[in-house]
Amino acid sequence: MDDLRVEEVAINLKLWMLYRFYHMLKANNYTKIFNCNVYCLILFIYGAIVNCMVVYSSIGFFIEMDDIISDVDVFLVVFVMINFFFCSWRICIILSKSHIICDVLNVAKFNFLTSKQCFKHLNALYDYRDKTIKITNYFFVFSVIVLIQWIIFPIIVITFMESDVENSRSPNIMNLRFPVSTQTYNQYYFIFYLMEVAIAAFPIYVIMVTDTLILSFSLVTISQQEVINRAFKSIGYEENSQSKYYEDFKSILGDQIQLNLKIKSYYSIVKPVILANVAMSSTSFIIVTYVLIVVSFSKESNQILTIIKLGSSAIFICGQFFLYCYLLDSMNLKKESVNFALYSCDWTKMDIKFKKLLLLTMRMNDANNFMIRASPRKVVNLQMFANVISMSYNIISVMLKSMNSNNQSTE
Repeated sequence: MDDLRVEEVAINLKLWMLYRFYHMLKANNYTKIFNCNVYCLILFIYGAIVNCMVVYSSIGFFIEMDDIISDVDVFLVVFVMINFFFCSWRICIILSKSHIICDVLNVAKFNFLTSKQCFKHLNALYDYRDKTIKITNYFFVFSVIVLIQWIIFPIIVITFMESDVENSRSPNIMNLRFPVSTQTYNQYYFIFYLMEVAIAAFPIYVIMVTDTLILSFSLVTISQQEVINRAFKSIGYEENSQSKYYEDFKSILGDQIQLNLKIKSYYSIVKPVILANVAMSSTSFIIVTYVLIVVSFSKESNQILTIIKLGSSAIFICGQFFLYCYLLDSMNLKKESVNFALYSCDWTKMDIKFKKLLLLTMRMNDANNFMIRASPRKVVNLQMFANVISMSYNIISVMLKSMNSNNQSTE
């Protein structure tokens, strides 16, 4: 794939360049060090360093410490560690398939569809381009806001509030269990704070990069499919010969086949990432929401900032999960609508040759019913989102009832 220009694609290419994600995908076109793309090399070194920090911090769970960690912090630390290693895995998956992604990104070009009938309906791409830019920009801003909240929270607590417990560790971003004494931790708090800043920034960056890729491709695929649907619907409503109708239909069909091939290649890369993210999002939403409710009903002081931090995180996780399900559902529905678009053309006045091709195309579309499934019967769509939210509510209710019964029994 040649270098893309902002004005020739229906994605938020400026944001990709801001992330330097586009530069990582186009590894051969940018500065190299030791025959490696400089941006990929920096990300690899950064990821390796913070992974070592996370592993080092986990040692505190396996040795005896001079302070006690609360149940809330245990939940948060486990959540952070699982999410961190998951983010490391998925950025490796994406970058290892960068050559396929570069080929798939040709779908974002305004001139990807080559038939004359499709060119007449390119206004749909411009409409979806504006929507894509808005959604990805909003996602970027909200991600940064969540990160900033987590980063400034401990500074505000230390500056304006006093700790109620003596000989306790100063609050940090994620309160990781570094294997040092409380006195050493508080004495060199600034160093541990900077370590947690570096650790927190890595998963947020990976989430922004990979989710922007998935959101952008989903929206641009929906828009290209809309162009094809409009092109199919228009056949027969202009005064042309039977042979011209037939040639127009074949050219649109060729564009549809090319688009389906790109979608299959895209699914082959992101399917494990999306399925793992769906599982992580649902689990993370349950954990964060449960901790948020526990903290909200806690009688301890200095909880308002924790509530804000956890509340924004729960909204972020839920919104991210919703976007995945919504866009994949929209892709499935848009692909299924092709047969309706085919039926909507003026096929009644066509000859038998055209009608046979129309029927074969419908059968082909029914056979190519590819979509991302969590199981043979469960498709990633809005229904799955509703089921997960309902299940999360039930699980959290049971956990809270169990906690209340335990508290009553101890009293």
